[in-house]
Amino acid sequence: MTLKAWLCRACAALLLLLFCFNALLAAAQASGSEFGQVTADAVKLRLSPDTDSQILQELVRGTEVEVLASEGGWYRVLYVNQVGYIRNDYLFLKSAGVCGAYVIDDGTALRGGPGDSSYVVASLGAGRGVKVKTIIGEWYFVQVDDLSGYVKSSELLITGSATASASMLKKGMEGAEVKRLQKELSRRGFLSRAEVTGVFDSKTREGVLQFQKAAGLSSVDGVAGAETLNAVYDASNNIMKDNATFNQLKGTVVLLDWFKGGNEWLEKGARFTVTDVRTGKSFRVRRFGGWYHADCEPITAADTAIMKACAGGSWTWDRRPIWVTYKGKTVAASMHSMPHMVDPTASNNFDGHFCIHLLNSLVHENSKKCPRHQACVMEAYRAGKAK
Repeated sequence: MTLKAWLCRACAALLLLLFCFNALLAAAQASGSEFGQVTADAVKLRLSPDTDSQILQELVRGTEVEVLASEGGWYRVLYVNQVGYIRNDYLFLKSAGVCGAYVIDDGTALRGGPGDSSYVVASLGAGRGVKVKTIIGEWYFVQVDDLSGYVKSSELLITGSATASASMLKKGMEGAEVKRLQKELSRRGFLSRAEVTGVFDSKTREGVLQFQKAAGLSSVDGVAGAETLNAVYDASNNIMKDNATFNQLKGTVVLLDWFKGGNEWLEKGARFTVTDVRTGKSFRVRRFGGWYHADCEPITAADTAIMKACAGGSWTWDRRPIWVTYKGKTVAASMHSMPHMVDPTASNNFDGHFCIHLLNSLVHENSKKCPRHQACVMEAYRAGKAK
């Protein structure tokens, strides 16, 4: 056989293969086969629907696969000659024609065309729900209410459903709405003040989870969807964490030397809040005297009961790390709970007074520092120091 004849036969065979492939593809499409596009880079095709399963391939954004079935939160797909599983939030189904997504950061541009130089149609806020209608390279063509345009794929979180609620906040987002959520979670004791950053991080997710559990919501997933946001911002409920004050103050505590402003700050007659660091419980206290440290008493019988519970149910000279909050400042301190000597108020069920020491406070009897009190002051500071 001549070379020319061999080439002709090879070309004919190739054409036949292409014809057969196109025929099979057309038949598959006609029979209702579904196809999808991968929506991120390095998406893992796994042997089974499990994040610990063997990785068969890593697929790049835009890779097309045939969808064979849906199993829980996974799609069973065919890629080239391999059958495997892809998480459903990493696949855009062409037959559906739309999938939900959420904006990651404030100020995300909805553009008139798929390019950074294209004009801006609107600026979208973090958590805004959009509908993705088409994938063009690294750009998504989306619909937002009555607007449409292009958003870069890296600026959206794709969901596994065809819709996205008007608002949703989750890990990885940042902006004004995230900060608003964090402030309310902090007020309710599920985050500390220092954790109000505007960035939805792992601590924020944990705070959302704890709130969802406390509120008895249907979704306990650490994602602030419509149900969670409605509950968080509902002023009529009083869902608070048991140690709300502790969590609110954590990250704001400072050291204050008793002889360099501490005595003047916590002046005689001051009524303030004491938070026990080891239990997270808080009670109200009044300073009535003292020179080298503060001589104090619980204000009411209810405060006395909380104080006694912090001490394990009995009065003791053992020192405890505490935070003292007064005039908008929280200071690391130490106390014991033993009632002794002067008893200014008979009605508070505390037969005497107790002592609070700040940094470098002294003992009245010998004008020396108490090492145990000072150790507790530092323990209190480490537990809640300002960032």
